[in-house]
Amino acid sequence: MKRIAIYLVCAFTGLQTDLLAQERSDNGVNPLSLRPINSSNQAKKYTLWRRIDLKEKANLPFFSKGSEITKHIIDGVRAGVLEPFSNDSLTAKITLEEFNKRMHRDFEGGGLSQEEIDAGFGTATEDDGWGGGGTADTTAKVSSSQDGWGDSQVTALGTGYELLANELYVLELKEDWIFDSQRSRAYFDVLVLTIKIPAELSPEGLEKDLASFKYKELESYFRLNPNCLWFNEENTAKHMNYADAIELRLFNGRIVRTSDPRNRYLDQIYKNPREALLKSQEWEYNIMEEESNLWEY
Repeated sequence: MKRIAIYLVCAFTGLQTDLLAQERSDNGVNPLSLRPINSSNQAKKYTLWRRIDLKEKANLPFFSKGSEITKHIIDGVRAGVLEPFSNDSLTAKITLEEFNKRMHRDFEGGGLSQEEIDAGFGTATEDDGWGGGGTADTTAKVSSSQDGWGDSQVTALGTGYELLANELYVLELKEDWIFDSQRSRAYFDVLVLTIKIPAELSPEGLEKDLASFKYKELESYFRLNPNCLWFNEENTAKHMNYADAIELRLFNGRIVRTSDPRNRYLDQIYKNPREALLKSQEWEYNIMEEESNLWEY
């Protein structure tokens, strides 16, 4: 009995060590940090999660037609350049097959049965513009659809379809707010970016994670890709890379979650959406005041 107890304690301690190692390496810095600040210089730190709605006017430069940030990230995954994770804890990687499965949605009503496809319902008529036309086999792939990826990502008819980049308009950004005592200033340290599947596109009617990515890898990917451009409609000569735009905080993201022992979102804590919104705004004001208040010590 004593041996079992010792084993369980060791196993639990090992689990805790693994979780802490993910956030802080042996040299006192966070391995996920793009510009790490040693823990000995961190006078104060908050972990924040922000919800970024890419359809908001302030965020539209990240979501220009045909060059959506979600499109570039998906392309990076399929090219084998970016590594997707199941969620923002970054403990479980997902394969390309699993990633594509998460992108897939069944037709409402289940689509066509195999008998209907065999009977000819799986073909579509192509209009030649003069009232005529022939039939085109669409059971394998529907082509020339402007989905932002070149060929259409519609799967075999009767099975379903694939979500488009311009449908994935919700991002969740995980970051640390750190006051660096060595430099006497505060920093936002972006750690993880998660693409969310909007509730209206989820069979359960709930917002779900598509995949999470280390921002450190995303930042490098953005800088090496000249097409990852934040669209400047005020001056088209001054488009900038996504990495620069994020570093300059040219996005609007509402705080939806903070460090909490039960991993709850603000709307889960306060139940009322209005109270959750007010608390989010309160957090914004607090972190703005925090830096000036720390100067007094």
